[in-house]
Amino acid sequence: MILIAGATGTNGRMLTNLLAQKGHQVRALVRSAARAQFLVQPNVQLYEGDLSQPDSLDGAFEGVDKAFIVTTILPNTVELFQNFFDAAQRTTKPHIVKFSALGASSANSIIQNQHTQSDEALIASGLPYTILRPNSFYQNMLWSAASIKESGQFYLPLGDAKQSLVDVRDIAAVAAKALTEEGHAGKTYELTGPEGLSYHDVARQLSELLGKDVTYVPISDEASRQGMLDAGMPEWNADALTELYSVFATGNFAEPNDTIRQLLGREATSFAAWAKDNRGTFTSS
Repeated sequence: MILIAGATGTNGRMLTNLLAQKGHQVRALVRSAARAQFLVQPNVQLYEGDLSQPDSLDGAFEGVDKAFIVTTILPNTVELFQNFFDAAQRTTKPHIVKFSALGASSANSIIQNQHTQSDEALIASGLPYTILRPNSFYQNMLWSAASIKESGQFYLPLGDAKQSLVDVRDIAAVAAKALTEEGHAGKTYELTGPEGLSYHDVARQLSELLGKDVTYVPISDEASRQGMLDAGMPEWNADALTELYSVFATGNFAEPNDTIRQLLGREATSFAAWAKDNRGTFTSS
């Protein structure tokens, strides 16, 4: 049995579906089974628990020998990870695959520092582990789908910086490999896409795909932060994301690596290929 914590999010849902489709038995840890019915399919069972409530976690590990954890961005993220690790130690002591972040080793932002601390906590726990440190995802462009449809523009505070963005599907494939095959214990994998792209490059590729002009509009950190607040994002989250964007804007996350190719035996998915698969999301028809 494989336990997935964070199964309702972008990465957790992708991994849950992939494992289930491959015939593996998956237990999805969710706060509300009623709101997580979209996960229900053959080979998937739901278990209600909350990472902020340690007493709710032990039962989730019954019969579990592998576990995966990803969390949303929260002020108490380190505590949530620790609660999960503690429950694992109290129960079946499974091999844990942890979702971290590229740059966690340098910790130049609050979010990266949270991953630094929680990565170190997992290593110190004595549990068998694999740590995944991906760059930002192509799927984050879906946040801009509405503005691309309406005006042909999208807005980010990243200047001309490039990033080696990565497909969540590739991250899930690596996670599934680490959860179902031997040889990944004690490993930390930094995951990138196959190329460094600026968001001007992203706009150009979307223009070619959609047959209309798509323009990336660089904006200031403060304008980005205010937009997040206006959309209802809590202030802590807006501040943390603004800081992370400023780190990405340095261009220090542009260099691709070949980890995905080495692990999966194929090239990492390109942005062009991902965009083609998601073309309908960016069009009105």
